[in-house]
Amino acid sequence: MESNPVQLFHHLALALLLFVFSVSVSVTEQGPVPSIRTDAAALLSFKKIIQNDPNRVLSGWQINRSPCNWYGVSCTLGRVTHLDLSGSSLAGIISFDPLSSLDMLSALNLSSNPFTVNSTSLLHLPYALQQLQLSSTGLEGPVPEKFFSKNPNLVYINLSHNNLSSLPDDLLLNSDKVQALDLSYNNFTGSISGLRVENSCNSLSQLDLSGNFLIDSIPPSLSNCTNLKTLNLSFNMITGEIPGSLGELGSFQRLDLSHNHISGWIPSELGNACNSLLELKLSYNNISGSIPVSFSPCSWLQTLDLSNNNISGPFPDSILQNLGSLERLLLSYNLISGLFPASVSYCKSLKVLDLSSNRFYGTIPPDICPGAASLEELRLPDNLLEGEIPAQLSQCSKLKRLDVSINFLNGSIPAELGNLENLEQLIAWYNGLEGKIPPELGKCKNLKDLILNNNNLSGIIPVELFSCSNLEWISLTSNQFTGKIPREFGLLSRLAVLQLANNSLSGEIPTELGNCSSLVWLDLNSNKLTGEIPPRLGRQLGAKALSGILSGNTLVFVRNVGNSCKGVGGLLEFAGIKAERLLQVPTLKTCDFTRLYSGAVLSLFTQYQTLEYLDLSYNELRGKIPDETGEMMALQVLELAHNQLSGEIPASLGQLKNLGVFDASHNRLQGQIPDSFSNLSFLVQIDLSNNELTGEIPQRGQLSTLPASQYANNPGLCGVPLNPCGSGNSHAASNPVPDGGRGGRKSSATSWANSIVLGILISIASLCILVVWAIAMRVRHKEAEEVKMLNSLQASHAATTWKIDKEKEPLSINVATFQRQLRKLKFSQLIEATNGFSAASLIGCGGFGEVFKATLKDGSSVAIKKLIRLSCQGDREFMAEMETLGKIKHRNLVPLLGYCKIGTPGYVPPEYYQSFRCTAKGDVYSFGVVLLELLTGKRPTDKEDFGDTNLVGWVKMKVREGKQMEVIDPEFLSVTKGTDEAEAEEVKEMVRYLEISLQCVDDFPSKRPSMLQVVAMLRELMPGSANGSSNSG
Repeated sequence: MESNPVQLFHHLALALLLFVFSVSVSVTEQGPVPSIRTDAAALLSFKKIIQNDPNRVLSGWQINRSPCNWYGVSCTLGRVTHLDLSGSSLAGIISFDPLSSLDMLSALNLSSNPFTVNSTSLLHLPYALQQLQLSSTGLEGPVPEKFFSKNPNLVYINLSHNNLSSLPDDLLLNSDKVQALDLSYNNFTGSISGLRVENSCNSLSQLDLSGNFLIDSIPPSLSNCTNLKTLNLSFNMITGEIPGSLGELGSFQRLDLSHNHISGWIPSELGNACNSLLELKLSYNNISGSIPVSFSPCSWLQTLDLSNNNISGPFPDSILQNLGSLERLLLSYNLISGLFPASVSYCKSLKVLDLSSNRFYGTIPPDICPGAASLEELRLPDNLLEGEIPAQLSQCSKLKRLDVSINFLNGSIPAELGNLENLEQLIAWYNGLEGKIPPELGKCKNLKDLILNNNNLSGIIPVELFSCSNLEWISLTSNQFTGKIPREFGLLSRLAVLQLANNSLSGEIPTELGNCSSLVWLDLNSNKLTGEIPPRLGRQLGAKALSGILSGNTLVFVRNVGNSCKGVGGLLEFAGIKAERLLQVPTLKTCDFTRLYSGAVLSLFTQYQTLEYLDLSYNELRGKIPDETGEMMALQVLELAHNQLSGEIPASLGQLKNLGVFDASHNRLQGQIPDSFSNLSFLVQIDLSNNELTGEIPQRGQLSTLPASQYANNPGLCGVPLNPCGSGNSHAASNPVPDGGRGGRKSSATSWANSIVLGILISIASLCILVVWAIAMRVRHKEAEEVKMLNSLQASHAATTWKIDKEKEPLSINVATFQRQLRKLKFSQLIEATNGFSAASLIGCGGFGEVFKATLKDGSSVAIKKLIRLSCQGDREFMAEMETLGKIKHRNLVPLLGYCKIGTPGYVPPEYYQSFRCTAKGDVYSFGVVLLELLTGKRPTDKEDFGDTNLVGWVKMKVREGKQMEVIDPEFLSVTKGTDEAEAEEVKEMVRYLEISLQCVDDFPSKRPSMLQVVAMLRELMPGSANGSSNSG
């Protein structure tokens, strides 16, 4: 039966109508059809949850305008496909729910905005999203387990610099399309070894988990990500060995495992990736063994960084012959030995060669260039190199930095180095270099640093050097230079550091040094300089600061603590040098270089408004100390000792609020110590001994708290800490007027009786005074003996820096508990009895402390146990423990005879209870506790607040939990109400104070800053950075 065409048409029309009707019903049930209007509605909903828009970037998001013209919005075919609001300073507690209906959105970038975002919101992103950039957006919480299954189209993800807390083990499952995943610098903790990596990561080419707190070993299964090109796990706490399976990655280009705790050898299998490997960074780990020869075929390798490990053995010279693409070879801080690798000349692309702090020996090859013609930095300090500096280095035409410090080089400085037009740094301190400074160096117009101290150089300072107008640091200390200090130094407007100490320079200090508008560090000590001190030296108030001075230097100030070396110390270029190396150098280890200062306090000193360091000691200077010295507002060190200075100490020096060290001893100074010195609150060391000073030492401020030795041999000086000044009062004599007759005799008799009574009273009073005086003198003599004993101990044990001014009376404990009267011992008595807790007195060591054999003054032999359980104890806990011990009686147990409690609970650093060695870093810890007291409003030890821990432990626990704002005293935050910007700035400042405090109370003394660094950090937080430390430019 044939079908009717008309009927067929009707059937088709009816079917089409039914289909359209069903679609319209379906759409009606599911919501409006996605369009540009629904996109606009979604964006406006997102705008509503933005609480702060300081730059008004969203002000143009209006319903009467097309969303395609809104700020940050891009469209394709009339639909929103890209949203980029990065760096707009938007703020608020947001979620991504409003954006979930943007079904055509493929790229979302909200990075660098101070939002607060819960990580669960990551499950509500638009389904079609391919690129997600949320770095620095306040994203917090764990990464959701179904993150990739809910967002299957993601290709590029950047969630770095947030507060994400944990990673699911199946993170990389269902991540078939992901090519780049950046989760760096979050708060991820836990093991990385459990990360499940299967064949679902075949598209992954970049994985970055750096800057977290991940532990355990790297999972070998990462090699299942067969297209992985970049793996960055740096700055974590990863242990174990490097999996050799990573060498199986055929496209592997970059591996960064630096700053972890990785151990073991470098697997030779990594050489299997040589066909593609571009960067290998393994620095700052515990890697040992030798460098594998399997790296020889890595012809594409550009960076090889193995620095700061324990790599040993000879360097395989052959591997460099094929590394024609190598640009950076960094091997510093290892134990690598052998001859200097001559094959460096094959590395035609090499820019930086750093072999610092190793055991390379032999000579520097003369033929490094022109083979390594691209070489810009040759860093060789702290090795065993000998011979001469090759003149052929002048063929390295691009060379900017040449550092050969602390080696055994000899001979003269090649004049050919003057041909290096790009040379910026010539650093060769502590070698055996001889001869003169070649005048040809004056042709190095870009020269910034000329650091040649501690050599055997001689002759005069060549005037040709002053053609190098960019010079910033000149150090010629400890050589044999003669002649006068050239006046041409005044031409160097960028000169910040001038060190000419310990030479044989003569003549007067040139006044032209006052023209050095950037000079903040001047050390001329131990020369033969004569004449008077110029009134103006170095940078003056109001001078315009030049930018970038010493910006590329690693500055370390080595403080000379003892008297074995002259001067306060010295400023060194310390890049690539281990601190302990100073104690191994024969002629340097005679100086007590136990204190090294670096960091912020030195990096900022070039911005100071005046001279910061001035050492003119050990010369033949005469005349007065200029009054203008008091105008050097940033001055911290003023050394004028061992000269022939006379006159009075200028009262203007009391204006130097930052002065920490002032030494004018061994001069001919007269008059009184100015009372203005009482205002010097940062003064920690003053020496005015061996002068002709008179009068009373100012009793306000710091001066009376310093040792008497620093005022000695000034016959007319008195007052604490010296002998008291005499009163100078005398009793007036009474002359009775004679009176004739009886009345006169009666008056005489009465007067005589009164005199007898007065005499008796005076005698009794005098006797009482004598008794009191005798008792006081006995106590003072006893204290003096203790101080003398402590000083003698300190002198005999240089590593120990005891400082016990006035000891507390030991705690009172219920003596009825014990069999006999419990002896209350002072800490000084224990120090004397154990010879400073010396190793020779140590007779035992256990889990609760060390036991020392001691002989007390009464001849009794006792065992003294240093408890190490005191770090969290208060007075109550200590007394309870002593009473408990006293109740325990057994024939095999020795009785408890006495006790001593030192320090103030809560303020004492943990290491004191183990070593009893008082150190400067211990003082930093105590200062940090005081800062925490101020920030939190809590006492250091309070059982109600902290339970079994103390203030420091409680704060650290809160910070680990990400609750640092809970430790700040609400009183601080309540006074910051104002604009959002002001409140945010105040909170930021409080957090910065907290960070400084936590640095001070670090468990490891070596990680704590010095007090100078603490002062510098605190000054940075002061409004305007006043007191001369701000930049005047």
